[in-house]
Amino acid sequence: MAAALEIIEQGGKETLSLRAVARRLGLAPNALYNYFPDRRRLEAALAAEGIRRLHAALKRAIQGRPDAQAVQRSCRAYLRFARRRPALYATTMKAHPDTPALLAARTSLRDFFRGLFRGLEDPRTVQTAGFAAWALLHGTAVQERDELLDGTDPQAGSRSAMDALIAALSRPGPH
Repeated sequence: MAAALEIIEQGGKETLSLRAVARRLGLAPNALYNYFPDRRRLEAALAAEGIRRLHAALKRAIQGRPDAQAVQRSCRAYLRFARRRPALYATTMKAHPDTPALLAARTSLRDFFRGLFRGLEDPRTVQTAGFAAWALLHGTAVQERDELLDGTDPQAGSRSAMDALIAALSRPGPH
């Protein structure tokens, strides 16, 4: 995994291949087929690792206290991760074969986002809020990466959008 991470972070995800990883490790290319039958499975393993690292950054940001400030801190941490590790972030946010490790990582991240909104009364709203928060952050990260923000500060924009989301979800009524 470390060799694969180095490859994508130095040259982008397009440079990733089983041969490149084997070369970096000083192995014959067929040695990696014992671990990854093809590039898609290698990418799925990288995605799981990326999600675990993103989740760890988010947990550090909230410091175990899921409160209103935790939501803001996690927003900043999410965007910081996407900005600092663009190739890994891009790899994590695309479709891959469902492996047990990837499914577990996705579930943990989804549960983290839902946990940010546990204070909301309606369980359906908690689920909706978790998805909405992730969608907002992912959209912001992609717009920033693709330089579509036209000078808008992504931190300020995501903070304002998250505040509006929380306010809307905190009101009684259907969501």
